[in-house]
Amino acid sequence: MFGFTKLITFFAAAAAAQQCVQQASIEIGKETPLSLTFNGDAPFSHTIKQVGATYTAVHFDALNIPAGATLTISSLDGKESVKYVGGESRTNVFAEWISGSEAVLSYEAAAYTKQATPVFAIDKVTFGKPPSPLEAICGKDDSKPTKCYTADAAKQKSALSVARLLIGGKSLCTGWLIGSEGHLMTNNHCIKTADDAKNVQVEFGAVCATCDDPNNTKQLGCKGEIVATDAVHLISNPENDFALIKLNVKDGVDIKKYGYLQVRPDGPKLKEEIHIIGNPRGYPQYAAIVVDDGKPGVVTDLSIESCVPDEFGYELDTQGGNSGSPVFSTKENVVVGLHNCGGCPDGPNGGLKINKIVDILKAKNLVPQDAIVGDKPACY
Repeated sequence: MFGFTKLITFFAAAAAAQQCVQQASIEIGKETPLSLTFNGDAPFSHTIKQVGATYTAVHFDALNIPAGATLTISSLDGKESVKYVGGESRTNVFAEWISGSEAVLSYEAAAYTKQATPVFAIDKVTFGKPPSPLEAICGKDDSKPTKCYTADAAKQKSALSVARLLIGGKSLCTGWLIGSEGHLMTNNHCIKTADDAKNVQVEFGAVCATCDDPNNTKQLGCKGEIVATDAVHLISNPENDFALIKLNVKDGVDIKKYGYLQVRPDGPKLKEEIHIIGNPRGYPQYAAIVVDDGKPGVVTDLSIESCVPDEFGYELDTQGGNSGSPVFSTKENVVVGLHNCGGCPDGPNGGLKINKIVDILKAKNLVPQDAIVGDKPACY
């Protein structure tokens, strides 16, 4: 007989399961159709604008820049720009985002000749919209910009390897360099497919100049360096909510200056001190180190029914956009988990145990070089 006590237990477990919300990527942009084709037969300048937009990301259906020519997309004040030079040929790609509500396209060439195929064909633009209120704060928000911890050399070093991601021109997540060969890890719910990987903008150094800079609470604030605008998709695992990609680093970018992170193969330990570094709501980089009573965050549970079964729990503050953030052992400064789930304020936030991810990567022969502690120290 299904007794009263068992019935209460059943409903309590069901309620707890419903409290866990996948800390999804934040959708911060709205796609707008735009048909604009240019054949290269004359100088060209065109301004794309949307009143109130927080950023502008142009999508090319096709891009074929002839030798000796340059296509530039810039902000109205010229402080931000991205250039495509002669010889570049791409399809189905978002240009790097430009801050603000206007982006200027300009084309210059040594000689203006009508091309057999269009120099570019734009089919849509994504305009940024104000942030949503998604969050999983445990009480009050105790996270702070990483710039507030400049005296902590270990955290500053590991923070270098954590990136803000803009996926498909409109969704924000966090990712991090794992191993020494340019691999990046994030959540499966951030990068599910090869097409997602092809259209990911990976931005390091999104850190404001000071701890109290007002741009610390601005979505896509304090722009860093976009080191890649596409990547090779290696694996996405929905059961364990992780994805691994290999960055196609832009020409002229030295990715080694951002170092890399290593994982501890035995995963998290109960009650050990931990912290999280990521980009909540697409803000500049934040660190969640302490909880409401001022004490360091710790692993509160080793096995909880969270967004996926058998995650580990903690009460460090996270928000949408933190998806894919590394969870560090504070003592060892190595990665023990991958944040993916918001449970607060009703229960703990949740992360994937890194040991489970490592086991899957080993079985598929996908472990990046120097990714595991003991392979080689993360020196740079």
